[in-house]
Amino acid sequence: MTAPEYLAVGRIVKPHGLHGEVAVFALTENAARFEPGRTLYLSPTPEGDRLLRVTVESARLHQGRWLLTLDRIADRSHAEQHAGSFLLVPREEAEAARQAGEWFLHSLVGRGVLDQGGESLGEVLDVIETASAPMLEIGGPGRKRRLLPFVKEFVARVGEEEIVVTPPTGWTEL
Repeated sequence: MTAPEYLAVGRIVKPHGLHGEVAVFALTENAARFEPGRTLYLSPTPEGDRLLRVTVESARLHQGRWLLTLDRIADRSHAEQHAGSFLLVPREEAEAARQAGEWFLHSLVGRGVLDQGGESLGEVLDVIETASAPMLEIGGPGRKRRLLPFVKEFVARVGEEEIVVTPPTGWTEL
């Protein structure tokens, strides 16, 4: 699996008002991504198809969402056309801003999963985002697929090639 060139940092939910402002659901905890003057890329998909470079002109939080004015969206009807679109940043830029102990969920797919004793439990097949916590889908050839929350309680260490976990009692018997 190759790493994507762009990473989604937000998704436009709907227009807000009459002057082209858009309500954005943040897909990042890095609020600096939405600061005025920042360059983002607008795309109909999170993979970065048909990119349109935009600059944040204004940003404010409102009821748990960001309200952004983007230089290429002039009015409400134009904002309506972009509802559902993603706001992206180049992967290299995102990697440079990543803090120690932070991981991009897409980068976990394919890593081996071991228990504390070093026994293989399979590999991460997918990461499913839920309201409470991301879930690692763990499995492999001849193994049942199981879900494990990606939280400190169960994830002891994340390495570049593998993830060491302490699953709850009975999890391996499911």
